Amino acid sequence: MTIRRARTIPALIVTLVITAGALVVATGPTKAGAAGSNLPPANRAALAKMFRDELKPLGLRVSRGLLQNPETYDPDPKGTHLALYLTPTSSAYATDDYVKNFAKITRVFVPMVFHRWKGLRTFDICQEPVDDPRDEPPPVTQIYVSRDALDRVGTWKKATLVELLAAAPKDRRQRGADYYVYFNSDIRSDPTFQKAAGEAGYNTYGLFG
Repeated sequence: MTIRRARTIPALIVTLVITAGALVVATGPTKAGAAGSNLPPANRAALAKMFRDELKPLGLRVSRGLLQNPETYDPDPKGTHLALYLTPTSSAYATDDYVKNFAKITRVFVPMVFHRWKGLRTFDICQEPVDDPRDEPPPVTQIYVSRDALDRVGTWKKATLVELLAAAPKDRRQRGADYYVYFNSDIRSDPTFQKAAGEAGYNTYGLFG
């Protein structure tokens, strides 16, 4: 609609056209932005709802989730780093669950988050401790992936723990690299994990796990 043409239209019609135009302006961009956004939601509730069905069978839920500025890691609704934190839904979630679900979680999110949201540059996801009351407990496991690192694994949707370990930098001092994994001491001591690490040539006692 253009204001110039309004002078040739009866006043009532002009009013209706302007009203309709206002509705389009008010509602159109919101719907378009929601459908075609280059970034995921910036709040935990929306992220938890979005991934609930994929995580429920694994006994996990999104306990924290946010977009961050990749330079400062401060919360930022326009940030290009997505951080997700998963908490077990049962106190029976054990060390072997953390191990066996590490690759399953990765397959849920990578490379999907990068394909779905073109503005996203980096992503990390942590499994958090069971029944830990702290607001920000230290992670039990973590995987960090940048868009530039998607070629490190041949087929992400079929990636195994061995493949994910083999793709990590041999020198864990390269934590600032485009891809890394972390496991706490309990996970590093797990027999299943140690077997996978041996097959991958992954040093379980390096600087970052």
